[in-house]
Amino acid sequence: MAKNSIWQKIINFFTGKKEPAFSDVQVKDGIWYAKDADGNYLLGIDKSVYDLMGKITFADFPNQLDNIQTDDDLLDIEGDKSVETLKSPISGKIIDRNKDIGKDIERLNTPDPQVNWIAKIAPAK
Repeated sequence: MAKNSIWQKIINFFTGKKEPAFSDVQVKDGIWYAKDADGNYLLGIDKSVYDLMGKITFADFPNQLDNIQTDDDLLDIEGDKSVETLKSPISGKIIDRNKDIGKDIERLNTPDPQVNWIAKIAPAK
């Protein structure tokens, strides 16, 4: 994901301009995924999951694989209403995991993709 410089963020703050939204956001089985400027994908939990599960109270990565295939387990979550294992919508190499979501579960309940993302994946070639 291309990041704005600190100066651009300051200008955006004073002009009321928000960070650019993702283009071409897709959703599969409760996971949204969007391509960033580098060609990698950022993945997060879709709003439909919150509607079904309520507030998320626990989250954990079920494995520490470096490479993931479509429909592999991505994230185990518990909510007020149910427990689910979310599956990866794409195949590729896991570049980064949002390790902060396990430490501060409220991050997942924040509707900001810059905060509540799950993983960054370089797509399989």
